[in-house]
Amino acid sequence: MECCDDGLKIYEMLRSLPWGSSLKALKSALRGQVVKHVFKPSNRYFYVVRGPTGFHLVLGDLYCSCFDFYLNVVMRRRRKYCYHIVAANIAEKIGSYREVLHKDPEFIGMIKRIMALEGLDLDP
Repeated sequence: MECCDDGLKIYEMLRSLPWGSSLKALKSALRGQVVKHVFKPSNRYFYVVRGPTGFHLVLGDLYCSCFDFYLNVVMRRRRKYCYHIVAANIAEKIGSYREVLHKDPEFIGMIKRIMALEGLDLDP
């Protein structure tokens, strides 16, 4: 039954997005634009989704570093997800992501590097 629940979740996520964003999510997932970074031995992970403006950090269903997430999810509260979060969920479900393994001590450094690529400096 878990299969169907996951499929329903993805369907609902796609429905919650504007049509164009739904297509972007599907294309990103199917074109291999999702990378899952897994840290061992803790098994913590996050996704990086390549979009037209760069790479975006995705933390589960809760956060994406893209401007659309900040504007339409956080500020305007128009929807619950951006297309990068939906793309990561689709890619996870169908296995179309690339997985990169790291050691746990690399976690903070990886987050900082990805955020720096987006012009966000996490160091004071």
